[in-house]
Parts: sequence; C-alpha cells; structure tokens
Amino acid sequence: MIRIILLTTLSLLFFYIGSHKRSSRFQFGFLVIFFISGGILVMQPDRANEIAASLGVGRGADLLLYFSVLAGIYITAAFYLRFHRNEQIVITIVRELALARPVQEVEPEANEQLPGEG
Repeated sequence: MIRIILLTTLSLLFFYIGSHKRSSRFQFGFLVIFFISGGILVMQPDRANEIAASLGVGRGADLLLYFSVLAGIYITAAFYLRFHRNEQIVITIVRELALARPVQEVEPEANEQLPGEG
C-alpha cells in the first residue's frame, strides 16, 4: 500500500513541477533522474542498500539522506542565484527610471510655512 502512495505522490509531483515551462533543460533532466530514481528505490528498496554498499556508505537510508542534502544545497543555490539576478534587474530598472525622470525640486509657495518654522 505504501508503494502505491509513494509512486502516486512522486508522479503527481513530477507532473506538477514538469508542467511549469520555466525550468531549464538541466533542471528538467535533474528532475527526471530524481523522480525515476525515486520510483526505482520505492519499487526495489533493497537496491538502495546495494548502491550504498558499492559507494562505501553503510546503509541505503544514509545514502538517500546524503543525496537529499545535496539536492537541498542545489535548490538553495538556485534560488539564491535567481534572487540575486532579479535584484540586479530591479537595480538596473530603478537606475534607468531615476535617470529618465529626475526628481524636480519643489519650491514652497511664498505664503506657506515650512515645517519647523515659527
């Protein structure tokens, strides 16, 4: 029963994430490999132990944890780089607007008092 739940969840997540056309080919390839690997490990849980043993890791669960940490680092770096790129775009736009429309000095009316004047 748990295999059906896990495979259904993996499939739904893959189709949901894959339906967004904003991912690059590298990101989409990464997702395909990630979800296919997840499906294989759900169907054949002993395979994780075999792969872990061949890589010198004690258990398959530990290997999955290591890969999860690496995926988390990748995702964090991707979000940081995207945020930084967007920040640079906003800075450029604000500079362009500031140069296109300089702030004009506003002179107070002769009969108006400025704040703080008695």
